[in-house]
Amino acid sequence: MTDDYSEVFLRFGIEPQDSLYPYAPVFRGAIGGVAVAVKRTHSAEAMGRWVRHLAGAGVPVVTPLAGPYGIGEHDWVAYPWIDGRAYDGSPADIRAAGDLLGRLHAAPDGSTGLPGFAWPDHDAASVEEDVAGLDKVLTAYRPDLREQVLGRLAPLLRSFMTTTLPAIRDAGLPAADVSLDWKAVNLVYGAAGPVLIDPDNGERAPRLLDLALAVLLFHNDLPGGPARSFSATEWAAFRDAYLAHVRLTDQERALWPAAVTYMLLEWGVWTAVHGGEVGDWDDPRQAAFLADLLTADATRYPI
Repeated sequence: MTDDYSEVFLRFGIEPQDSLYPYAPVFRGAIGGVAVAVKRTHSAEAMGRWVRHLAGAGVPVVTPLAGPYGIGEHDWVAYPWIDGRAYDGSPADIRAAGDLLGRLHAAPDGSTGLPGFAWPDHDAASVEEDVAGLDKVLTAYRPDLREQVLGRLAPLLRSFMTTTLPAIRDAGLPAADVSLDWKAVNLVYGAAGPVLIDPDNGERAPRLLDLALAVLLFHNDLPGGPARSFSATEWAAFRDAYLAHVRLTDQERALWPAAVTYMLLEWGVWTAVHGGEVGDWDDPRQAAFLADLLTADATRYPI
C-alpha cells in the first residue's frame, strides 16, 4: 500500500504506512507538530466550507488543517486527529449521537456548495442484479433467512422505481447539508461528547433520508459493537435526542416508513450484497449485523 500512496506521504510530510481503515486509505501523521489523519475527500472545497460552517455554528466536527491537494484522481485533506474513545453502545452514547445529528440538521444553512443528492435511475436489469446478489449472499451465508428476506425485499426492489422512489423524490421534503454516513465508527467521544471525524460523504439531501440511514446503519462496521441495528429502546433514545433539535413536518412524519424502506432498498441491500464481495459475511459480528439489517423495517422505528 505504501508504494501506491508515496505521493500522498511526500506531499503531507508523513511516514509511509498502511491504512488505519480497511475500507479506504486513512493515514496518521503530524503537520507542524499537530497530529493529523490524512484521507481522501470528495468535493473537497465544498466539504471544507461545510465543516467550517458547522464548526462555526457550534457543531463539533473536524475541519481541514492542510489541503485539499489533488493527487492522482482524488483530493486529499489532513484533518486534526481527535483523541477520545469509541462508541460504547450505552444509552448515554446513543442519546449523544442522536443529539449531535439533530444539531447538525438544525444548523443554519450556509453557502457551502455541497453536491446535490443523486436520485437513482434503475432499469429492470439492474434491479434483477440486486435481487440475484441478495439471493447469492443469503444462499451462501443465511439460507434460513433466504425465503423470508427475498419474499419481502424482492417485490419492493422491483417496484422501487414506481413506488418508493417517487414517494420520496417528488414530495419536496426539507433538504439540508447532511452526513449520509451517520455511523458510530465516524464518531469519537471525548469529555464534551462526540465529534464527527468523517464528514466526507456529505451532500445536500432530504434530512429524512439521512435520519433513516442512521437508524439502519449506525452499528455497521463497528468492531466489538452491537451486531444489529438499533433496538426499540435504543432507537427511542436516539430519536428523542434528535427531535429535541429538529421539528419534523407532518409530511416527513407521514413519509417516514417510505424513507426507511428507501434507504433499506438502496443502501441496506447494497451493504449486504457488497459484504459478500469484501468478506463481511465471513466475520461473525458483521454477518449478524447484516442479517439483522435485512430483516429490519419501519415498524421497528416509530416516529
